[in-house]
Amino acid sequence: MSIDAFSEHFGQLNDPRQSAKISYPLFDVLFLTICATIAGAEGWNIVA
Repeated sequence: MSIDAFSEHFGQLNDPRQSAKISYPLFDVLFLTICATIAGAEGWNIVA
Protein backbone atom coordinates (compact mmCIF):
# COMPACT_ATOMS: atom_id res chain seq x y z
CA MET A 1 0.00 0.00 0.00
CA SER A 2 1.50 3.31 -1.00
CA ILE A 3 1.13 6.49 1.04
CA ASP A 4 -1.27 7.80 -1.64
CA ALA A 5 -3.56 4.79 -1.20
CA PHE A 6 -3.47 5.24 2.58
CA SER A 7 -4.30 8.91 2.19
CA GLU A 8 -7.14 8.09 -0.19
CA HIS A 9 -8.75 5.66 2.27
CA PHE A 10 -8.20 7.52 5.53
CA GLY A 11 -7.91 11.16 4.39
CA GLN A 12 -11.68 11.68 4.53
CA LEU A 13 -11.96 10.92 8.27
CA ASN A 14 -13.07 13.74 10.54
CA ASP A 15 -10.83 14.55 13.48
CA PRO A 16 -13.03 14.96 16.59
CA ARG A 17 -10.17 16.26 18.77
CA GLN A 18 -10.04 19.85 20.02
CA SER A 19 -7.79 21.75 17.63
CA ALA A 20 -5.91 23.54 20.43
CA LYS A 21 -4.84 20.20 21.94
CA ILE A 22 -3.58 18.48 18.78
CA SER A 23 0.13 17.69 18.79
CA TYR A 24 0.09 15.43 15.74
CA PRO A 25 -2.26 15.31 12.74
CA LEU A 26 -4.76 12.42 12.73
CA PHE A 27 -3.28 11.11 9.47
CA ASP A 28 0.16 10.73 11.12
CA VAL A 29 -1.28 8.96 14.16
CA LEU A 30 -3.25 6.50 12.00
CA PHE A 31 -0.28 5.81 9.73
CA LEU A 32 2.12 5.13 12.61
CA THR A 33 -0.44 2.95 14.39
CA ILE A 34 -1.00 0.79 11.33
CA CYS A 35 2.76 0.51 10.71
CA ALA A 36 3.34 -0.50 14.34
CA THR A 37 0.58 -3.12 14.14
CA ILE A 38 2.09 -4.60 10.99
CA ALA A 39 5.50 -4.67 12.71
CA GLY A 40 4.06 -6.65 15.63
CA ALA A 41 3.49 -4.00 18.30
CA GLU A 42 1.34 -5.29 21.14
CA GLY A 43 0.87 -2.08 23.15
CA TRP A 44 2.00 1.45 23.81
CA ASN A 45 4.60 0.68 26.50
CA ILE A 46 8.27 0.96 25.58
CA VAL A 47 10.35 -1.99 26.76
CA ALA A 48 13.86 -0.96 27.71
